[in-house]
Amino acid sequence: MSWSAEVERWLGPVLPGPVERLAVRPGEVTARVGGFEVSLIRSVPDDALWDRVCAALASQEVFRARVLAGELPVPVERVCAMFGVDLVPRGWEALVATCSCDRWDGVCAHLRTAAAALGAQADRDPFSLTRWAGPDKAELRTRVMAAGGIKGPSAAHETPRDNASEAIIGDPGLPTGHSPDSAAAFWSAPSPPPPVDIPSGAGDRVRAAAPGALADELPPFPRPGT
Repeated sequence: MSWSAEVERWLGPVLPGPVERLAVRPGEVTARVGGFEVSLIRSVPDDALWDRVCAALASQEVFRARVLAGELPVPVERVCAMFGVDLVPRGWEALVATCSCDRWDGVCAHLRTAAAALGAQADRDPFSLTRWAGPDKAELRTRVMAAGGIKGPSAAHETPRDNASEAIIGDPGLPTGHSPDSAAAFWSAPSPPPPVDIPSGAGDRVRAAAPGALADELPPFPRPGT
């Protein structure tokens, strides 16, 4: 699945063709197609919704690593949709689409060509879609880092996995004991530390005091008065 396929899924059938100019900014895509000016206007989700999206992305290791690596896999669309943020608007009725041509009875060929160009642009730079919906690449990355409590230099150690399309997305409505808007609500408990490696030849009392020692291996201790 590609981002252009997602655009065609919701705005298709699109019409690939020459586009003289395409520009994306929050809330609007503008283009010049066949000498006509085209505009695709959408609503921009507020910061509270984007905070929840970024917290969810930060909580999933696969998505967090991909975003911090400057990537935006198509399954991120599912995460966004869970919070009511559609990176690709669900149909032309979700847009205010205008064209300077004289066809007013529906979605003209110029609009569909602009949609196809937007899909192709999203394949090259998926963050074009986040910019259309609000944050650009740098802002989204910064917000995901903040939501995950990640400092700048440590982001370089984030390594994306190959199974991003198979990531399991939890239900954000489940009780977690944390604020539903916080990244902590999505984290599982950390793994316990491994047992201490006790040097050979250590005394019985040292072994007894070492973390992780088995109770049935504890040596007997002398009782008072014996």
